[in-house]
Amino acid sequence: MTNASQSDGSATWLSVAFDTIQHSTHLNDDLYDVLRAFGKDDNDAPGPANLDPDSLDADVGAADGTINAISHLQKRIATELLDEIDSDQASMFSRRFVSVSSLLLNDEAKDDNKVTTDQLLRLALHRRTVQILSTLDSVLSKRKALRIRALVDFIWSQSLVLNLKKSSFNDQRPTLIQLASEQGKKSSSNEFSPGFYHSTTEGTTSDFGPVHINILRINLKSSSCRMKCIDARNTSTDLSTLAEKMGAVAAISGGFFLYSEPDIALPSKRTDPVGLLVTDGEVLGPPVFRRAAIAQQKTSGQNDERRIMLSRIGMDGVTCICSWGGQLSGTLQLAVDIDGTEGVTCIHRGISEEVMLEDRQCAFAIVGNIVVERKKARGVQIKMAVPLAGFVLTFSEDNLPPGSTIMNDNDMDIHVSYKFLSPHDCLENAIAGGPMFFSDEDECHAMELSSEDFAGSAPPVTFSQDETHDHNLLPRMGVGIATCPDSGDKQLVCVAVDGRNLDRALGLTLQGTSDLLRSLGCHKAMNLDGGSSKRMVIWDQGLKKHKVVCLSTTEIKASNGENGKYSGNNTAAEPSRPVHTAILFLRGKDNN
Repeated sequence: MTNASQSDGSATWLSVAFDTIQHSTHLNDDLYDVLRAFGKDDNDAPGPANLDPDSLDADVGAADGTINAISHLQKRIATELLDEIDSDQASMFSRRFVSVSSLLLNDEAKDDNKVTTDQLLRLALHRRTVQILSTLDSVLSKRKALRIRALVDFIWSQSLVLNLKKSSFNDQRPTLIQLASEQGKKSSSNEFSPGFYHSTTEGTTSDFGPVHINILRINLKSSSCRMKCIDARNTSTDLSTLAEKMGAVAAISGGFFLYSEPDIALPSKRTDPVGLLVTDGEVLGPPVFRRAAIAQQKTSGQNDERRIMLSRIGMDGVTCICSWGGQLSGTLQLAVDIDGTEGVTCIHRGISEEVMLEDRQCAFAIVGNIVVERKKARGVQIKMAVPLAGFVLTFSEDNLPPGSTIMNDNDMDIHVSYKFLSPHDCLENAIAGGPMFFSDEDECHAMELSSEDFAGSAPPVTFSQDETHDHNLLPRMGVGIATCPDSGDKQLVCVAVDGRNLDRALGLTLQGTSDLLRSLGCHKAMNLDGGSSKRMVIWDQGLKKHKVVCLSTTEIKASNGENGKYSGNNTAAEPSRPVHTAILFLRGKDNN
């Protein structure tokens, strides 16, 4: 245990907490790492050097210390984050803060004779909130919203895990893998449509507490499954209605989207998909970041099994076909270097926020299918900003068509299409997520976020700038490829992990989700976007309609139904964040 104190040797709230843990017989040593989170080091712990979570004197200058800390910090969150996010998001983040602080306060009050785990967690929640909101750091001051969001989720999940470990019944409970192995067998027997199977794994585990997980298995041969990946924002409907309209047997939420990033700028906007998105052969979003994606190749012949695969797909070798119309119409094809010999490079936010152009070097800033900015260096170096969800394509002046004025005419619109190298040259539908959990074909860089460009300021920044080191229990969505032990047929396995619900589902870590998919027989698996937008829909043969099978996870829910939004077995009726991208699973023509 490292001693925590200020640089001058004086005490901090963190050093006082560490000393208390060290001399305690009832506080778990895991608290050391939890309390350290969101600080640069053990000396980074501003605030009064005591263990009173409601002591905010240093923050508000109140001499009497009677201020209502929860209300005060709720107001600060709701107002001070408005420079980065809209009022609805700021309000939701403030509500989550209040929910967690209030729950910890209720548990803290059960034992007023000694320092409790919940008291220390509430202390960290309040002190780190003040620290995040009050920072003068030029970088961190632009990331207050995402840090508050991550902090609240982190403290909430750790309170549940730490209190779970104190339970006298915990040794009698199965682990997640034991529970999934026992109950997961049902996912191969409950067929609700030819080749489509659904089951729910539910119970209390020794490592993750209560879990509620929906498992969808699709036999890719017997179902002749066709996959369709779409931008669902233009449908103006919920996922179950969308599945019905599209004739899908089942559907799940898709990939990441812009949300809490502080520097979203036009033409990008909040909820824009991040990374690869291919719909019916049209590339709506290029693979800006080299990340795990679920994809389906085009096939030929009526008896061909449609090829659904999981693969890391990036810009290496991709040809960007830039075209412009008008009197001086033309086309410029630029293949992104694999080996660096052609001088065409792709720079995204995982690498840098700006590019320095040398003499006679040109660059296009590209978002989706549009060139949003173009520059050419003439004699001196010039800088170019890298768009948040796009990239900068750099190339030599020699690549330009003879006599082209395209770099000089900023009023000329340039459209960009993309051509992929094999084995991704025939993508019919695809969507990016990440990271790749595991692959029996290649274990290299599995679960390594930086290897999939979750770095720098690349979206989603909740992954790229994670300060919890995968300790958060959150709603998750994952997919994997398995082989049916009886027939040898290829299967797609989808898991929708519920969370933020004290009674029924706390959520999982990324590693926990990976282990779950491995236990379900997958030999390759990846992560999709989870959180509040996680959703799974299946066709209900009895009701003759589509239904949402997972729980709502927009708000943090206490066992007493806080906010009046949780009632027993209620699932789809609760408010949820809309699904912005979706993956629809349709029957093949021979099964219609």
